[in-house]
Amino acid sequence: MSSLNLKGLARVALVAGLSLGLSACFRPLNGPTASGQSLQTELASIDVPEVEWPQGLENAGHYLRSELIYALNGSGSDTPKRYRLDLALRETKTSPVVDSEIGTASSVIVGGTLSYTLTSLDGKTVITRGTATAAASFDRFTQRFANIRAGRDAEIRLARDLAGQVKTRLAATLATRS
Repeated sequence: MSSLNLKGLARVALVAGLSLGLSACFRPLNGPTASGQSLQTELASIDVPEVEWPQGLENAGHYLRSELIYALNGSGSDTPKRYRLDLALRETKTSPVVDSEIGTASSVIVGGTLSYTLTSLDGKTVITRGTATAAASFDRFTQRFANIRAGRDAEIRLARDLAGQVKTRLAATLATRS
C-alpha cells in the first residue's frame, strides 16, 4: 500500500515540477510589456491616420479605422503617439446562392483582406507587418433598403473582426518588444 502512495506522490511531484518549470515560458498578454509599460498604454500610443480609400471602399474603410481606434484606445484618452499603423484593404463580394425564379442572389458573402504595417512614428523602423482576413455574410431581400442596411451591417461586422485580429497581433508583438 505504501508503494502506491509513493508512486502517486512521485507523479504529483513530477507534474508540479514540470508545471513550475514551464510557467516561466508564458507571459500574460495583459501584463506589463518587456519595456515595463502597460500593454494598454502601448496600444493606445498607435496612431491610425486617415486613409484615402479607393472608390467603393470608403464606408468599409471608415468602419475599419473607427473599430481599430476603439480597439487600440477605447478609453479615448489623449496618449502621446509612438507608432503609426498603415492600412490597405481589399474587399470582395460573392453570391454563392442565386434564386432562379427572380434571378438575384439570395445571399452575399463580404470578404476582406487587410494588410497592415506598424512602424515607428517617423516611419523609419518597421516593427511588424501582416495580413488579416475575414468574411461576413448577409441575406438579400426583395426590399432594396433592407439589402443596403444588411450589406452595411456585414461591412461593420467584417471591420470589427479584422480590427480584433490586428489588435491581437499588435498586442502580441508589443508585449515582447523592449
